[in-house]
Amino acid sequence: MGRPWTIDRPTLCGPGIGDGGNLIENGRTYDGKCQGAGQVPTITGAAESPALTFRTQHDYRYPGAILENAELNTWVGADGKRLRDRTELATPRGTLPFHTNVWVGFDIRIPAGVDSVTGSGAYVMQLWQCNANPIGGVRIQAGAGNGHNLQFVRRGDDPTVSETYYNTAMATKSIGTDEWHSFVIKYNVEPYSVGGPKGLIEVWHRKVGATTTETKILEQEDYYGFRTHTECDDGADDYYDDSFRIKYGMYKDYQPGATFRSDFRNVRIGASKAEVQPYYRD
Repeated sequence: MGRPWTIDRPTLCGPGIGDGGNLIENGRTYDGKCQGAGQVPTITGAAESPALTFRTQHDYRYPGAILENAELNTWVGADGKRLRDRTELATPRGTLPFHTNVWVGFDIRIPAGVDSVTGSGAYVMQLWQCNANPIGGVRIQAGAGNGHNLQFVRRGDDPTVSETYYNTAMATKSIGTDEWHSFVIKYNVEPYSVGGPKGLIEVWHRKVGATTTETKILEQEDYYGFRTHTECDDGADDYYDDSFRIKYGMYKDYQPGATFRSDFRNVRIGASKAEVQPYYRD
């Protein structure tokens, strides 16, 4: 992310993506979306080193929320659908292609004073192809205490394994408390096809301000993404494409009374590692 930054129409940030809470950066717009306890993204930090902060409102209550699973602390609405909290920014739909190296770089910090994640975890970055489910991303490990372990995950369809599969921990990395950590990720999305090539996910890490050099923490070939309209669509709309968008911020199961927060800076998406890496800019 470069400067200047503006949060467009913050009071209109809601479940309609792009209605408000959008980030405008040097003429480019990243669509905002807020739901449930998710608050509008805000620009925080010192003027010379600003960050984007995503947080949930701990005292928010969904009207008529029903406890679904006491052990997992998951909740549903009156229609029986799982309740989610989100505060996110997204790239335009359909702009990041499959079968191509897509590089993502960012700094992330999880501050003190947040609660432990339950349920299925909290995504701080998602790869979205369609409405069915995210096909990959980065999430906070559930049940690990105060949300400072990040997991790198993928989802897709592979009939040789199951109808859908979900790897919960291709790699796990602790990012401490109130510490900035840099990541660079290379995605090459390949859904399953008989005899077809597998996709690739590679992840590099470096603690911001540390004297150590970057370390590769993941390199894995595997299928991920959805290959047909039927597998991709959840009935919400008629959209299908062999491309994806990136969302970042906070997206998770509803946890009433809980506080969550993620801070981002230097978010970049490009065609090479050199184009996106945030290293040595702290």
